Amino acid sequence: MEKLLKSRKTIQFLFGFLTLYAIYVKNVNLGLIIAFAAILGILFGKVFCKWMCPIGFIMELMTKNLKDDKLKLQRYNYFKVGCPISWIQGFLNKHSMFKIKVDSKTCTSCGICDDICYITSVDKKKSFYKNGKMDPGVAFNCARCMECVDKCPTNSIKFKM
Repeated sequence: MEKLLKSRKTIQFLFGFLTLYAIYVKNVNLGLIIAFAAILGILFGKVFCKWMCPIGFIMELMTKNLKDDKLKLQRYNYFKVGCPISWIQGFLNKHSMFKIKVDSKTCTSCGICDDICYITSVDKKKSFYKNGKMDPGVAFNCARCMECVDKCPTNSIKFKM
């Protein structure tokens, strides 16, 4: 997972470039791109924004120098409002085949997941491990950045069916 996360920006740039190329050079209908994103949403949830979107790539470049709290707020707002693809995939986070899941048997409630997550840092009603809180992994604005999966010291958080 760590290697994949280190390659995320490269993957996002390549898919973003291919998306723009498909639209502007090959004249692929934007509706087809949205349909493709909806299919991805059914499988993986909101992965387009953080892993493939050219606008998301540009947004990350523009906000890379923000302090941690401001950056998390910016991500929270962007991935909540975003674009039509963001809306479709955000809705599908709850219904996608693959989800971010916490194994409560191995979780030590260390809180690293909530500290790293931009959703839980802004919305205190959500938590990966606290009882009675809503799951941020199925939240509309979870862009499946996978930082919670990567940073969990007990590997209790996984992205799986």
